[in-house]
Amino acid sequence: MDTLLSAPNPAGKGAHTGAMAPICDLAALRERSLVFAAMTEAEIDELLRGARLVEVPARRVVFHAGEAGDSLYVLLSGKVKVSLLSADGKEAILSLMGAGDVFGEMSLLDGLPRSATVTSLEDCRLMQIGRQDFVQFLKRHADVALKLLAALSQRLRTTNNLVENLSFYHLPSRLARLLLDLGQRHGKPAPNGVEIGLRLSQEELGNLVGASRESVNKQLRAWADAGLLEYRQGAIVIRKVDALFMQSLTA
Repeated sequence: MDTLLSAPNPAGKGAHTGAMAPICDLAALRERSLVFAAMTEAEIDELLRGARLVEVPARRVVFHAGEAGDSLYVLLSGKVKVSLLSADGKEAILSLMGAGDVFGEMSLLDGLPRSATVTSLEDCRLMQIGRQDFVQFLKRHADVALKLLAALSQRLRTTNNLVENLSFYHLPSRLARLLLDLGQRHGKPAPNGVEIGLRLSQEELGNLVGASRESVNKQLRAWADAGLLEYRQGAIVIRKVDALFMQSLTA
């Protein structure tokens, strides 16, 4: 995949974010984001004055692991995956992110290359904030810096849980835990259950739980035959949450 080519901010770099208001609901951003929840709307407005609007088509790389990082991104709409590639080209998906999430801040803070690759799963709108603007902002607002540390700690806990799942649980449990988590974070009511509002291929599901596409396909078909879920063209509907939860408890 090609690296993302950023579109310039229509209001011009350095312009006041009032010009971005139609695509950025500050109140909603505070509700969705752990980092921005610590900020007043005035502080968010201050931070975003130098931001650039970036529009990313689905299935495009925002940045690659190993690249120099001089900016962070706020995901306004759409979803992205954070992943690593092994030397033989196998992908391990570390996390999925949605509107309100912030990524790219690690390289911004420590000055080291990007630690992972971020790829859009859907058409996305991002705000890109440069290193100098962000670091100066944190110096003026220590409370926001503490909230950012909390967000990074939460992400580390998520990674630890992923390692635990891969180390101690069999595939049915790992896959059930993943689907329940996706249903909680991205689910929407459907006539026959809870639909996961995120289309993932069986290969991507396998990359999230450390299994082959074939193994994931076999398990999904078994659960579909048992009436626990429906899986059609990447769309998953959980029909029996309680039964899937019991599957997640199997070591």
